Formats: sequence, C-alpha cells, structure tokens
Amino acid sequence: MFRYNVDDRQQAIRDRVAAFAQKHIIPFSKELDHRDDPDRFAWDLFKALAKEGFVAQRMPKEYGGCNVSSVEYTTLIEELCYYDAVACLLDAVTELATYPIYTFGTDAQKKKYVPKCASGESIPAFVLTEPGAGSDAVNQKTVAVPDGDHYIINGEKIFIMHGDVADLFVLFVKMADGGDDDKASRKISAIIVEARKDGKLIPGIKVATLKKKMGMRAATTGRIWLENVRVPKENLLGEVGKGFKIAMNTLDGARIGVAAQGLGIAQRALQESIDYAKKRVCFGAPIAKLQAIQWMIADMATQVEAARMLTYKAAQLQDKGEKFTIEASQAKLFASEAAKFCVDRAMQIHGGYGYIGEFSPIEKLYRDQRIMEIYEGTSEIQRLVISSSYLR
Repeated sequence: MFRYNVDDRQQAIRDRVAAFAQKHIIPFSKELDHRDDPDRFAWDLFKALAKEGFVAQRMPKEYGGCNVSSVEYTTLIEELCYYDAVACLLDAVTELATYPIYTFGTDAQKKKYVPKCASGESIPAFVLTEPGAGSDAVNQKTVAVPDGDHYIINGEKIFIMHGDVADLFVLFVKMADGGDDDKASRKISAIIVEARKDGKLIPGIKVATLKKKMGMRAATTGRIWLENVRVPKENLLGEVGKGFKIAMNTLDGARIGVAAQGLGIAQRALQESIDYAKKRVCFGAPIAKLQAIQWMIADMATQVEAARMLTYKAAQLQDKGEKFTIEASQAKLFASEAAKFCVDRAMQIHGGYGYIGEFSPIEKLYRDQRIMEIYEGTSEIQRLVISSSYLR
C-alpha cells in the first residue's frame, strides 16, 4: 500500500527495511513472541539490526553513527513496526538511552560510550521509572550521595526497557547535595553508570527480568536495584540538578518514535483487514462488499493518515531545530490511540481468525499496541502537556 513520503530518501529506507524484514523478522516473529526461556532478549535480531546500521541511524557520524534526519529515522521505525513491533529494540537504545549522552555529555563521555552504542557492542538503558515515580517522574527516591571523587547510589528502578541486559545505564537520581531549592525537579541529576564489566554486573547492582509481558516480547523489560553503587563523579551527565530537563528533552524525541511505532502497527492492521475482507466470503460474496466493513476500513484509513501527518510534522520540526514538544505529544497521543482503534476494528473484521494467533497477526498486534498508550508518557500525560500549553 502507498505510504505518504515527505522526503525523497524515505522510499529507499522503506525498501531497505522490507528486505531486512524478509530475512530477519518475518521468519522469526512468532518464535520471538512465544519464547518462555528466562533470557528472552532477542540477541540475534538486535545484532542484525546493529549490523545493518539501523541502531546507529540517529547518532552523530563522528562517533560511529549515521546522523540521519528525524524524518528518515521515523520512517525506519514506522516500517519496522509494520512487520513487527521490534523497533522498540533499537528505539530504546537510540532515542532514549544514547540520545542524552551525545546531546548532553562531555566530549570524553561521547567518545567513550557512543561508538559502542552505535555498533551494538554496548546496550544502554534509560533508567528513569521507579515503583513510585512513573508519570510523576519528579518523585525520584533513588539517591546519589557525594563521596570524595565518587557518588554512592542507592535506589530501585522498574519497567526499564533492556534494564535486565543493559551494560550501560543513563540513570536518574535525586542528588543529595542538590541545593536548598525546594523545587524537587532541580535536585534530579543524570549519571552514566557502567553497569557491567566483562559481562558481569558491578558490585551493588542486581537486575531481574519482568515476566509475562502482554506484548513487545522480543525486547525484555527489567527491574533494577542499586545498593551502595560507586560511580565516578566524571560520569555526571550535564550539570547537577539538570536531570529532569535532560529526561524531558529526551522524551520529546522518543515520543515521535512511539508515534511511528503506533503508525506502523495501525498500517499493518489496516492492510491485513483490506486483504482479509477481499478474500473472506460470507453470504455468497466477499465481506468487502458489506457496507459495515467498508465503513470500518474507511475509518481505519482516515485514522492512519491523520496519525501519519501528525507524526511527520513533529519529525520535520525536530529536523528544523524548532520546538516540537507539543507536536510530539500530539503525535504520540493520536498515533498510539489510532493504533488501538485500528487493531480493534481489525479484530472485529477478522472475527475468530483474528482472535486466534494461529491464523493471523491481529492477536499479536492487539497485544503489542497496548503499551504505546503507556510508555514514554501515558495518554493522560500527553493530554496534560498539550492542554497546559494551549491554556497558557
């Protein structure tokens, strides 16, 4: 099906992803979704994504990246998620965990960490969420206490994408010497933590894989405990007390990525429904002849195109260097909910053949989509961001 392109280079990306998917995604999609072994991270797929250069797409060239535009990267994520929601494997690395390092880090930090992230040698994690600090990101309980030329860190994190397998954390903490300012956000800082050395967790760090995920099973989600973890002060990312701004800036870009994920899933649900409606015969004719089905297809197609326009508008603004916080929230909100609308209608069109995963990908799309209304800021948080801007 035709995809709207805002840039001539997008079609080459779509073709490249299609070829990659035929070799590395389509043959293994069901297997990755149903594995029950404890170490379920899709290492082979991640390595293939890195070898293809997909992981390095947004990272600066001087540190081993490709420095592609936001529009091109958004296209990459959309197309990958059309075939499978595996884009979260690289989106969590590129737009979440590595972005704050190459954007806010020192030259020494960039040279030390970004090339390994770009090549896929190192898997970083964006470590923000806590049991009591999800949407309320300011309410951090993890604390860093200065101790000579080190910080001593104690705390707990949860729902961290790749947190169970990552060897590098961009960790958000409440700094014990954050000053006398009562504003909690000004006490939050970001610290780079080398969580593993020679493949083993450093002293004081424990991790666990969260089990029985509803969807997105090719990418693991972890829980992290830190007990008296010593980190050099040179690993401070940005300035003391600037961590909240770093986190929010990072999430702005990441929300465009989530919008692209939702867009890919919505497009797949639409295409599967069109194909099924043409071949499924009921009452002596294809169900595509039924007005009820036609109207569902029309509504789905309109949702997809509206989501696409919002998503690429946000990406274009990011490329221009203009402020895009509101547009990213609008794109993330609308595209994630458009994906829900489309997979729900696709399930209705497919009936039992959609509900049973043996027959179609609709059941999997249904499960994979749901997290998009939650991570990188829930739909409710996006509505707060959007409304507060307009009300100001």
